[in-house]
Amino acid sequence: MLTTLLLAAASASSAAAAPAPPPAPTDWATPAEASGFTRTPRYAETMAYFERLDAASDQVVMLDFGTSPQGRTMRAVVVSEEGVNTPEAAHATGKPVVFIQAAIHPGENEGKDVLMALVRDLTVGGKHADLVDEAVLVLVPIFNVDGHERFGPFNRINQNGPEAMGWRATAQNLNLNRDYTKLDAPEMQAWMRLWHAWNPDLLVDLHNTNGADYQYAMTWAFEAAQNIEAPLADWQRRAFDGAVKPALAKQGWPVAFYVSLKDGTNLRAGLLEGASGPRFSVGYAAAVNRPGLLVETHMLKDFRTRVAVNEALLVEMLRMLGTEGDALQAANARADAARFAEDASMPLAFGLAETTETIDFQGYADSRTPSDLSGGTWVRYDTTKPETLRVPVQRTVTVTAEAPAPAAYVVPPQWSAVIDRLRMHGVVMARVDAATAVDAGRYRFGKVAWAPRPFEGRHAITELEQTLETGRQPIPSGSWLVPMDQPKARLIAMLLEPASPDSFLRWGFFDAIFEDKEYAEPRVMEAMARGMLAKDPALRAEFDAKLAADAAFAADPRARLRFFYERTPYFDAEFSRYPVLRLDAAAARQVGAGTPAPPRPAAAR
Repeated sequence: MLTTLLLAAASASSAAAAPAPPPAPTDWATPAEASGFTRTPRYAETMAYFERLDAASDQVVMLDFGTSPQGRTMRAVVVSEEGVNTPEAAHATGKPVVFIQAAIHPGENEGKDVLMALVRDLTVGGKHADLVDEAVLVLVPIFNVDGHERFGPFNRINQNGPEAMGWRATAQNLNLNRDYTKLDAPEMQAWMRLWHAWNPDLLVDLHNTNGADYQYAMTWAFEAAQNIEAPLADWQRRAFDGAVKPALAKQGWPVAFYVSLKDGTNLRAGLLEGASGPRFSVGYAAAVNRPGLLVETHMLKDFRTRVAVNEALLVEMLRMLGTEGDALQAANARADAARFAEDASMPLAFGLAETTETIDFQGYADSRTPSDLSGGTWVRYDTTKPETLRVPVQRTVTVTAEAPAPAAYVVPPQWSAVIDRLRMHGVVMARVDAATAVDAGRYRFGKVAWAPRPFEGRHAITELEQTLETGRQPIPSGSWLVPMDQPKARLIAMLLEPASPDSFLRWGFFDAIFEDKEYAEPRVMEAMARGMLAKDPALRAEFDAKLAADAAFAADPRARLRFFYERTPYFDAEFSRYPVLRLDAAAARQVGAGTPAPPRPAAAR
């Protein structure tokens, strides 16, 4: 253990300004270590450990950044050589700010346990004291605090220890790692305040996987396709694959890319390496121009091994930042400066080409037999027989949906939930103070279908036909102009373009536009339709053609009358029309800059 003198020397500026801290407690074993890696601590015990570190070291600062639906305090831990406690002070150091989070899925517990050990080893323990100078760390040891306290021995059927752990979802049964765009969970809203306040240079998200069995103790993923700016993709390849991965391999920790099976039961059939959407942590980081590393320890490795490989990764990452930190910040700056030229293609959704490469994969011998129990295939692995498999992998990402970039969007004031969420995302907007009208693009939707069952608390749109129409459009006073000339342009497109799987429209924020509020009585429409047919031979031909081509339409009296109702001036012109407008540069200038958006709330400190 370090003495008071050594603790004070670790932060000369803090020592000069305040009395030396009390001597470090003699026992700094984490609860996991003290139990021989049979147990992981509860929320209160975890926070108490970090509070001890905060009291013992000037390099550790705890802060509160939110409150969960069940009333628990969400806490972060800032670790730096200088003992910074504000974002401004963190960035004034000139060092990369690295955001590391654990327990977004609290059953996958070891990320929290390794952060306890890492902070100790960087500070009072002294084991890695040489690395505390490489970055400012903003740590969230337990993101999903309510899920963490749904504690029990039966929360992870696929996992090898500890004896009990937390639950995957929040108290509202939401998966936080599907909520980065829609921001339904109070926990995610708090996370956004913390993220934007500290404006990190790198995100690391610690998980524990499910799925196939194989030799790797850890796999990982990072974005390197069309969903991230090229400088960031290049930096990640160089930093993670080029520096961290070989360093881990030398220690006996080989790393593979995150294992996603083409055939859910057969690893040998092939792997998929696609692009993440912004509903996920590293996909969101990519959309806001930051690198992100998704870490997945292997659920069948024992708890001690999972903690050990996590710590090895984080230590090597800090070591890497000693040489790559400046390049990281430069890549972020280049990404923030990048813009979509007007009418340039904005990628919104992604798939994979059928082309494959063959890679070596460290697996095990396995058997696949028909199951008389399930009627499916029973897969068994023999871990006494390691094998290097030759496995095909699809990793060529394709763009499956795109849209030409506008100069700006306009969101009418009545769609306040969308405006509020754009503000939470840190999007720059300006209020339109005077009503006006401009030439603009606007989507009209045809066929639309919703998922039959809820997903993450919403019935998402799964099928959508859209047509972009242009014409003169009114803009009410109080609308919000969202310019694309800003660093978050990529995210804005994914939130406001309907073709994006993570658009607000797809998540159901605009569902009311698909509801009829007026209707025509059949007896009224019968008479009106006959008069319309008598006056318009072209309408008669169109109606007859639809009767002949669409049997369901022909058999539905209401649909046949609606055909005519939709062609009368009585039909709601706003039905199935997207209220968000797309503006070119001339129209955006005509709208002009109004009142700036209110500043986003700062994170609690």
